[in-house]
Amino acid sequence: MSDRTGGRSAFVVGAGILISRLVGLLRNTAFAYYFGAGAASDAYNAAFKIPNAVRNLLGEGTLSASFVPVYSRMLERGDHAGARALANALLGVLLAAVSLLTLLGILTAPWLTAVLAPGFDEATSELTTRLTRILFPMTGVMVLSGWCLGIQNSHRRFFWSYASAALWSVAQIALLLVGGPRADSAATLAAWLAWATLAGALLQVGAQLPEVLRLAGPIRPRITRGVEGLSQTLRNVVPVVTALGVVQISSFIDLQIASFLPEGATTNMSYANTLALLPVSLFGVSVAAASLPEFSRDSGALALDALRERLRGGWQRILFYIVPSAVVFIVLGDYCVGILYRAGRFGADEQRVVHWVLAASAVGMVSFSSVKLLASAYYALQDYRTPLRASIASILVSAVASVAIAVPLRHSPTATAGIALGSALGSYVNLSVLVHGLHRRLGTLYTPAMWQGTRRILVASIIAAVAGTLARLVHMRWVPEWHPRIVGIPVLAVFGATYLVAAWWMGSAEASRWLRVRPRTGVRTDVAD
Repeated sequence: MSDRTGGRSAFVVGAGILISRLVGLLRNTAFAYYFGAGAASDAYNAAFKIPNAVRNLLGEGTLSASFVPVYSRMLERGDHAGARALANALLGVLLAAVSLLTLLGILTAPWLTAVLAPGFDEATSELTTRLTRILFPMTGVMVLSGWCLGIQNSHRRFFWSYASAALWSVAQIALLLVGGPRADSAATLAAWLAWATLAGALLQVGAQLPEVLRLAGPIRPRITRGVEGLSQTLRNVVPVVTALGVVQISSFIDLQIASFLPEGATTNMSYANTLALLPVSLFGVSVAAASLPEFSRDSGALALDALRERLRGGWQRILFYIVPSAVVFIVLGDYCVGILYRAGRFGADEQRVVHWVLAASAVGMVSFSSVKLLASAYYALQDYRTPLRASIASILVSAVASVAIAVPLRHSPTATAGIALGSALGSYVNLSVLVHGLHRRLGTLYTPAMWQGTRRILVASIIAAVAGTLARLVHMRWVPEWHPRIVGIPVLAVFGATYLVAAWWMGSAEASRWLRVRPRTGVRTDVAD
C-alpha cells in the first residue's frame, strides 16, 4: 500500500472516529448540563473508569496489537479458513476471561472503590460502588466490540468499525434528555445513565456484527489450543496487556490523587480528557490504526525500508494536525471548553478550571499521539517488550510528577491540572524510549526534510496563535459579555484559517490539499508532509 493509500486509510479511520467523537462531545455537553461538576458526576466517572480498565486491557488496544498482525498475515497469504478459525478460537478465550473478570468486579466493587477512590466521602463511595456494579457487564460487551474491530481493520474496513461507537453515546444522550428533567436527584440520574451506558455498548456491537459476519463468516466461539496462530496471539497478548496494565495503573493513580482534591476534580479531568483526546484520536489513533496492518505486511527483512518510510510519513501527518491542536488548547482552550460545556450547571468557574486541565494535557498531546504510531511499528516487528519498558518508565515519572505538582495545590481548584501535567511529562519519557529503540532497528527516523516540515508546522502554529489572540482581544474589548458559543467559533476559525494559510505559504502540501490550491512553486516541500 502506498503512502497516499495509507493517507486515505487514515482519513477513513479519522472520519469514523470523528463521527463517534462528535457524538461523544454532544454526550459530554448533555452530561455537563445536567451534572456540572459535583459528587454524583465524580462517582459516575470513577465507576466508569474501573470496568473501563478491563475493557482497555482486553479490548481494542490489545487485540489491535496482538491479533491484527497475526490475522493480517494469514489473510495476506490467502489462508482465509485459518484466519476464521483463529478469530473464533480467540473469541472463546476472550469471553471466558472477561466473564470471570466481570463476576469478580461485581463482587469486589466496594473494595475496588475504597482502593481507587479513597478520598471520596461515604455517600459518594456508596454511589460509586452501585454504579460500578451496573457498569461492569459492559466490559464483556466492549471486548466483543474490540474483537469485531480487529477483524474489520484487518480486512481494511475502517469506517464503520469506529463510527459505530457513536451509538454508545446516542443511548446516553437519549437518557439524559429524557431522564434529566425527570430525575429527583443527581444520584438517581447517574444510576439511570449507567444503565443507558450498558445499553449503548450492546447497540454498538449489534451495529458491528453484520459486517463482521460478512467478512469472517459465522461466529462460533470455541476454546481450543490447536488453532494455528492462537498460541502466537496469546503470547503477544501478555506483554501488551502488561503494558496497557501499566497505563491503567497510571490512570488509577490519577483517580486516587483526584479523589483527595476539591469536589468535581474527577469530573473536570474527564471533561478535559474528552477534548484533548479528540485530536489524538482523529489524527494519532487513525494513522496508527490504518498503519498497523500495513506495518505487519512490511515487517519482513526485505520490507523494513518500506516500513521506515511509512512510519516517517505517518508521523509527519500526525504532527501537522496535533501541534496546532495543542497550541489552540493552550492559548484559546477556554473557548473550546465554553463552546462545548457552558450551559446549565456548568458555569464560568467550571470553564476556567477545565481550561487549566486542558492546557496541561495539551503539553503532552504530541507524545500521546506519536506513541500510538511508534508502538504499532514495534507490534508489527513482534517486539512487545520495548513498549512495555517505555510504559513502565512513563508511569514512574508521571506518578512522581503528578504528586509533586498536584499535592501542594490540593486546596486549589486548579490542582487537577497538576495531574494532567504530570501525565504529559511522563508521556515524553515513553516517546523517547520508543524513538531510541526504533533508531537502532530502522536507522534514522527524522530526516532533514522532516525537520524542515516540523519547523514549518511550529512557525505556522505560532503565527496562528498570534492571530487568534488578536481576535480574542477584539472580543474582550467590544463584546466581553457574549457567550463563548457566539464569539468562540469565529476566534477559533481565525486560528485555523491562519494556520492553513501560513503552512501553505511555507510550502506545506498537506495545507494546500485542505485549501484546494496548488503548493507554492519555488518552495521546497517534503513527501511526508
